[in-house]
Amino acid sequence: MQISTKAALYNALLFPGWGQIYLKRYKRGILIIAGITTGIISMVWLIVETTINILRIAPFQKGTVTFTAVYQLTINAMKSINLTSFLFTICFILFLWILSIIDAYQLGGKRNDKF
Repeated sequence: MQISTKAALYNALLFPGWGQIYLKRYKRGILIIAGITTGIISMVWLIVETTINILRIAPFQKGTVTFTAVYQLTINAMKSINLTSFLFTICFILFLWILSIIDAYQLGGKRNDKF
């Protein structure tokens, strides 16, 4: 298998940035991984923050915390989240992911040409 194909597959299947690291482009790989990780953390933070706000308004009663109650709380948090920020973050992550696949494939192609 060609190096460019391997690098693109590492990006597509594992995590964005791994293809660049595989091709020894550590700075690019770490920047991409940091961007994706930041996006994921910001999405989780939006959900957690909204959940905490919901719990402040309507806290659980003692002995009523069940899986169903926690699941319903999560659903309520997802419904009341700022959808614009959430969608922007998802688009940012997808953009970085696609960009990293293309970049790894092109870097691998240049490396194939050298050999």
